[in-house]
Amino acid sequence: MSQIVIIGGGQAGGAAALALRRHGATGPITLVGREPLPPYERPALSKGLLLGETPFDRLVVLSEAVAAEQAITLRLGTTVTAIDRAAQTVTTDAGDVLPYGTLILATGGRARALPGLAPDGRDIFAIRTAADAEGIRARMARSRSLLVIGGGWLGLEVAASARKSGLDVTLVEAGPRLCGRVLPPVVSAILADLHTRRGVDLRLGDAPVALASTGTGGVTARLASGAELAADMAVVAVGLTVEDDLARAAGLATADGILTDPAGRTDDPAIFAIGDVARTPHPVLGTAARLESWQMANLQAEAAARAILNLPVPPAETPWFWSDQYDLNLQILGLPDMAAQPIRRGSPETGRGSLLWLDPAERLCAVIALNAPRDIAMARRLIGTGLVIDRPRAADPAVPLKDAVFRAA
Repeated sequence: MSQIVIIGGGQAGGAAALALRRHGATGPITLVGREPLPPYERPALSKGLLLGETPFDRLVVLSEAVAAEQAITLRLGTTVTAIDRAAQTVTTDAGDVLPYGTLILATGGRARALPGLAPDGRDIFAIRTAADAEGIRARMARSRSLLVIGGGWLGLEVAASARKSGLDVTLVEAGPRLCGRVLPPVVSAILADLHTRRGVDLRLGDAPVALASTGTGGVTARLASGAELAADMAVVAVGLTVEDDLARAAGLATADGILTDPAGRTDDPAIFAIGDVARTPHPVLGTAARLESWQMANLQAEAAARAILNLPVPPAETPWFWSDQYDLNLQILGLPDMAAQPIRRGSPETGRGSLLWLDPAERLCAVIALNAPRDIAMARRLIGTGLVIDRPRAADPAVPLKDAVFRAA
């Protein structure tokens, strides 16, 4: 088998290299990663790693020792600068030219930047890499206050970690509610109440227009409302800018991500794309989407590896996501309908219960669980079975969710 080259040293790239070997790939595999670190998972960056509770080696997907055992070449601290599709080669910043028979793009994304809010790595930080998290943790150790820009998952997790570390925290979110693109208002309100009770000063519906270091160990921010804020440090967590530049320059089809089929194939049969950079059709969503999650990185790596080796590709799984903030574990399974009225199970408003969404045929299609892992576990078994849910029984927390199924559709 000719060489397989993987561009991207994150979770998806590392998982793809391992999956290829696990499923019988015998040819050379080279993984090129921009960071000097081996491929690692990112969810703990804003939680365990930031708090110093999770050592980095527990995040590593593909260690250098395992790579050597599996005959996988790691070229770390190296950037690919160009793809030549006609010659089937990639060029690195060191001037090396690597041939490939199959190319996997797992380039992910970079922390989104906003005009006037540029991180400086001294008092103002982004959080996308392990180095970012370590820099924030070191700065937090000599700070008393933190300004977080962004009320999405990453910003909320950073805020929770900072409060657990004893810092005063102000969080600014331009939208009218937290995680407004992915959560229904009732869950946004639960998160707002949680952070407010924990002492976070929430500023919703107000966007920062300027952010700067004072030069004397602090930051100042001016908001659209005219309010002026000051803190010892700031973290800008306003999303991800997808790294599809290489693909676009090579003439691959892109649209805020690299367009692929369900197995990760691009419009070039020799090139696949996986992870955060891939915009892939999903049957649950009914459209193509980029799904930035731990689950999707692993599933897409597995699908691409199987397709490359001409093995059957497993069917798509229901999207799943989680976030840990303080003592709250929030899990989302499926795609909640923002306009539909969910079934309330238990007491989700107090952080212990679930919200269940049914499709027009009364079948379970999505769940948001707050400290209710058993509901998520059972929902995984029920979604896609065609079984109909009994609403009154599903709303009764004393009734196991499996016993709320009463007939097949």
